[in-house]
Amino acid sequence: MTGSSTAQQGPVAALVSTAGWAAAAQRVLGEAWIATPQGLIDPAVARQRGSAPTLRSSPTPSLRRHLPAPVKTAVKDVRQWRRARTFTVDPQGPWSGGDVAFVWQRHELFQDAGLRLAHAIGAPSVLFVPATVIWEAEQWGTTRPGWGHWLEQHGERPALRGADLVACGTDHVAEQVRRLGVAPDRILLTPSGVDLDLFDSASDAAPTRARLGLEGRFVVGWVGSFRRFHAIEQAVDAVAAVDGATLLLVGDGPERPRIEQLARDRGVAAVFTGTVEHADLPAHLAAMDAALVLAPVGAEYHYSPLKLAEYLATGVAVVAPAVGQLRERLTDGVDALLVPPHDLPALVGALVLLRDEPDTRKRIGRAGRTAAEADWSWDHQVRRVLDALGS
Repeated sequence: MTGSSTAQQGPVAALVSTAGWAAAAQRVLGEAWIATPQGLIDPAVARQRGSAPTLRSSPTPSLRRHLPAPVKTAVKDVRQWRRARTFTVDPQGPWSGGDVAFVWQRHELFQDAGLRLAHAIGAPSVLFVPATVIWEAEQWGTTRPGWGHWLEQHGERPALRGADLVACGTDHVAEQVRRLGVAPDRILLTPSGVDLDLFDSASDAAPTRARLGLEGRFVVGWVGSFRRFHAIEQAVDAVAAVDGATLLLVGDGPERPRIEQLARDRGVAAVFTGTVEHADLPAHLAAMDAALVLAPVGAEYHYSPLKLAEYLATGVAVVAPAVGQLRERLTDGVDALLVPPHDLPALVGALVLLRDEPDTRKRIGRAGRTAAEADWSWDHQVRRVLDALGS
């Protein structure tokens, strides 16, 4: 991966999920390496870089701040092209002479370093696509008038069509990949996973609750980067209607000041931790009684959220919208509570149920952990890739 997404405020899912894939490959295959423009790193370093509390967005030059949005987008696209053109991986690395099971590459604009390496060493290539870039940007309201279609055809399609296997996060993403010319028999669904050893349901909640002042409260939690498409305002509105509840928000990002102000305006008891090291995240999840996944308004829900797999593995009761992959992979009332998207009364009702029925809360949490052990681990996804490649 290029690592270009490190320049952001808040946790970087791209780095954390890449670390998950690499750590699972180490467990399943014996060895794995993460190649970046800065050199080789191991999964622990990738996790640390992707969850450092000091992460901040790169300052925007004063001149660029006044440019129209399409011009800013064009500048970013050119920078991505330059970055991709200069990134190569030497075939004579620590893997030379070995039996490489596959070369995995995270999909980014113009990026083909992994595919070129796979060809050079005679290994299968796997392109992981959490979302196609241009289509996803359009879902978030970013348009590329006049060059979006060209960029899809020349900045995305070649890698998609050149990979031996295209691993897609969700069915919605797979549909876009097929639209760009990838044959269905080269597509594999690989939703986000979790490291079951790191996220253990046996974590002790008491120390974190005490440190954050959460004793005696019904704690509703959420984890991620504070960005508009994560719809965190829905969590604030819901908790405002649940007596005795405190909102625990773990992460950071450009939307955090707005959400903090909204919580004050609604009179919501809320704790904002900022970004925490990924290794410390299980303790924060253990401090939650209920954990939320939220769906944005006005955009197709195409995500495979990393937070969901981590919630389930920790054994915290999940409340999620009945949309997309969530509706397909979760069973309402068994390993999660599913509610209609953007339905505030339904979301409040689910939280009140979990507050008032501790036994139900524990049962759903245990079932979530069981589900995570069955098919939500990164190891499971690596094995499925190997099966699809015929390894």
